Amino acid sequence: MKPPSIIKNSAYGLVAWLIVGVVLQGCGGHYGRLQPSREITALFRQNQIDTHYNYYYTGRSAIPYAVVGIKKNYVMDETFWKPVNGSSELGKLADRLYGSDRVRPYGAVIVDPQGTPMGIWYSVYSTTRVKFEPGNRVNVFSPYIPSRYPIFY
Repeated sequence: MKPPSIIKNSAYGLVAWLIVGVVLQGCGGHYGRLQPSREITALFRQNQIDTHYNYYYTGRSAIPYAVVGIKKNYVMDETFWKPVNGSSELGKLADRLYGSDRVRPYGAVIVDPQGTPMGIWYSVYSTTRVKFEPGNRVNVFSPYIPSRYPIFY
């Protein structure tokens, strides 16, 4: 009688697929992304400050890796980021954002998992991870990976 084993195997297969689906959905997490933006690039290059954001940088102040602006209704995880003190410091940091081969930095809009803009990005690095956590907390990972992007000055 093959029908009972087919039903049994189908049930196991269905359960296995459900488990895979739940695991993959959990692995996706609540991650945002960067959307390249010429407007944001121009904003930073012209040292214009948008007061809707709190600004942070990662790296050394003499050689920053990235500058971000996070909307004020979000709480930034400052593990690898330092707050920017005023527009003059922001302008200096933006001017210092050049790679070892003098690659010009570019701007991007940081969007949440639903695609809603929540911040801005300026860096020579084109990728990073942006993780959203409960309580409007956001963790923007540093884009610099020493083994992948050696910068020598």
